[in-house]
Amino acid sequence: MKRFGIITLLLAFTMAAPALLHAQIIKGEVFVGGNISQVDGDECYHYRKFGVHAGAGALIPITNWMDVGLEVLFNQKGAYKGDSINQHLGLYTGRYDLRLNYAEVPVMVYFTDKNRYSIGLGVSYGRVVGLKELINGNSTAIGLGDGQLHWREDNESFPDISQAKNIDELTDLISEAGYSQTEDLEVLVPRVVKNSENYRGRDFCICADLRVRLWEGIHAELRYQYSLLPIRTRLFYKDVAETHLKTDDLRVQPLQHQYNNVLTLRVVYIFNERRSASNKNATKKQ
Repeated sequence: MKRFGIITLLLAFTMAAPALLHAQIIKGEVFVGGNISQVDGDECYHYRKFGVHAGAGALIPITNWMDVGLEVLFNQKGAYKGDSINQHLGLYTGRYDLRLNYAEVPVMVYFTDKNRYSIGLGVSYGRVVGLKELINGNSTAIGLGDGQLHWREDNESFPDISQAKNIDELTDLISEAGYSQTEDLEVLVPRVVKNSENYRGRDFCICADLRVRLWEGIHAELRYQYSLLPIRTRLFYKDVAETHLKTDDLRVQPLQHQYNNVLTLRVVYIFNERRSASNKNATKKQ
């Protein structure tokens, strides 16, 4: 029955598509801009990482006020923190610099008012094509993988710790695995849990755009993008050597899920925009 329903929907769309796209022209797009980004959950705060945003795409008209866009992008994300002195812990915290380069494919739906303002909503899928992490100016051996926490011992009977949302859930799972919690957590957790040593190789994001037409074919666009799934799960310790970032003790959470958080400002050039607009007007008169 479900298969019959899907076939019916496909046939209906196939029959309706010529009417929807009648006299409409698929428009090409090119994008050039820049990102300011941070990684939520890495204890580096504020949008301080700059990156390149560039690519091309196509806009498919659905109605006189709605378009579907498909893009192919090179998108640089990451996080940055400069050298500083931690006033609470009395520790020197060196520079941290993370760069994640993505090949990304967003699918957007744009709603346009008076051929000048557009609001876009959509999702994107990205694959990491470049990764570099510097701590205190030194490159780390970080790589790509599942980005999750794992037990130090390989035991199939242990509970899955990758789904722990906070340090309390993690310590409950440690207790369930049979480890004693009489030890200090800062000693017990790193003894039995192996911190994540990689980032996920892919990123699923939600996107929201505001686009303004400046002049024939030229648009300015602001995009906000946020990861739907964690790109990494990370443990932080106050005084353990495994800690990568020693930051303000009042703000650190021992277990953090990390997400890309990106603001993009870009210039968009749309090909065939005037021709498409004239065809829309002709369609209205019919």
